[in-house]
Amino acid sequence: MIDHFVAFTKGGIVKWQYSPPSAATVTHIVNDLISDVFIEESYPVQDSTYTKDIYTARWTVANDQGLVFVCIYKTLLHLPWVGQLVAQARQLFPQLDDNEFEAWFATKLASLEAESVKPEPAVAAKVPAVEKIESAVVLADTDSAASGTSTPTGKTRRRGKKGKKDDSLVEKKKKGVMRKWGEDGQALDVGSDDDADLDFSSGPSGAAAVVEDVDMSNYGGANKQGDFVLKQLGEDEGPIASKSRFGFLKNIMGGKTITQEDMDKVTAKVEEQLMKKNVAKEVAVHLCEQVSRSLVGCTTNSWTTVEQTVQQAMADALRKILTPSASLDLLHEVQRHKKLGGGRPYVISVVGVNGVGKSTNLSKIGFWLLQNKMRLLVAACDTFRSGAVEQLGVHVNRLSELAGRQGTGEVELFAQGYGKDPAHTAEKAVEYGEKHGFDVVLIDTAGRRHSDKRLMGDLEKFAKRARPNKIIMVGEALVGTDSVQQARNFNDAFGKDRNLDFFLISKCDTVGDMIGSIVNMTYATNIPVLFVGTGQHYTDLRTLSVDWAVRLLTQ
Repeated sequence: MIDHFVAFTKGGIVKWQYSPPSAATVTHIVNDLISDVFIEESYPVQDSTYTKDIYTARWTVANDQGLVFVCIYKTLLHLPWVGQLVAQARQLFPQLDDNEFEAWFATKLASLEAESVKPEPAVAAKVPAVEKIESAVVLADTDSAASGTSTPTGKTRRRGKKGKKDDSLVEKKKKGVMRKWGEDGQALDVGSDDDADLDFSSGPSGAAAVVEDVDMSNYGGANKQGDFVLKQLGEDEGPIASKSRFGFLKNIMGGKTITQEDMDKVTAKVEEQLMKKNVAKEVAVHLCEQVSRSLVGCTTNSWTTVEQTVQQAMADALRKILTPSASLDLLHEVQRHKKLGGGRPYVISVVGVNGVGKSTNLSKIGFWLLQNKMRLLVAACDTFRSGAVEQLGVHVNRLSELAGRQGTGEVELFAQGYGKDPAHTAEKAVEYGEKHGFDVVLIDTAGRRHSDKRLMGDLEKFAKRARPNKIIMVGEALVGTDSVQQARNFNDAFGKDRNLDFFLISKCDTVGDMIGSIVNMTYATNIPVLFVGTGQHYTDLRTLSVDWAVRLLTQ
């Protein structure tokens, strides 16, 4: 009956969220709530409600925890018990460990829904698909509050309080523990790589799990050559939209020759506005300097406002950063490689820090390649994190079943278990792919902290042995200003003769117009953004429209 439940910090980091498999995507309601209420910091201490379109959001703030709890449901349903659910969640969230909270939430939700006019036919159908965006691992490596646990199905959760685990509430599946980092940079234990399940990956990992059909209506389509091409982000902006933010420029100056003094008055506000959209200070300063250089000495036309003049100059500066200098036609590269023959498959490796969604986004890339009739081998080279191999196996099983239904490509998993040298496993996967006629090998890798020289040093060995044709780094839209250093460190980690090829920016559906990470990473490395992740489904993958990004950042 509810469509979404989420707990997030006042800084916008999602700690825990749940959506029923059958529910529509309502993250835009959360974005609107944040934009209309929380950014203005006008919310009261006690509970409140927010209505948008056909939905009502019941929310409460836990000031002692710095958390906001929100439950979204259709307004017409009139669910009086939602306030009780939100209030009790706020009370119990800091007291229970991850397993206890999940079990409590599932039981409580099922009980409340059973009391409604139209109870659910079975409580078992309401076991929640728990998701957690581990952006704190990206934003601050020492933030233990954002640590989580992992299961083979890919669910991730916050780390619970110590010494309070109740075996009666713990799931029977084996759990991993979030990777923690010692003072020497050593990984002390293991943790989750992916921030959330895809809908098709929740539930049992066995063959009995039901795989739902995917909605292809807004995904992409075949071009004149018969290739399946993804939509560009911007063709269907949906919840990712922006209100004009440059209105403060309208009356600052106009109809005169622009001086440096004039620009100094403007650039401070422009810089602040860019930083509010997650653009790093270093990048914002660079952009403002570019704008100043292009405008000082110019005279605004009588029919052109200063707002338009500054916006156009900023758009030009952003477009210069974001426009790729090389081809982004990955599909045609794969097809050319296949036609040339030689036996060796086209190798794509996916890398990134912990918690950005490498495995889920690798699966999205795989689903797209399957639409183009490719034979895929997915290599499980995260041999360190408990549950990583099984989690990837769940994705492969689902992709295989969907491909069979649709009559597209084929996909298989290559795994050698845990404790193996990832570079050796990757090398063997490529050899296996060549021997058995696979078109593409997709290599999943372990998450690693970008500032850990020891873990980052392993990537050079990996690149030399696996010899990937393309290395794609998954960056997170939520990470903000730290994305600059992340991008630089990963780009330099593969040796003097090898760099990153593309970025995939995940979780763009959660940040509204705060898409500064796209600019940050490209500015830091001159590496283009190829894909953008926009949700939790296999079809939630888009190619980046530079015009769309520029428009969102300058409005």
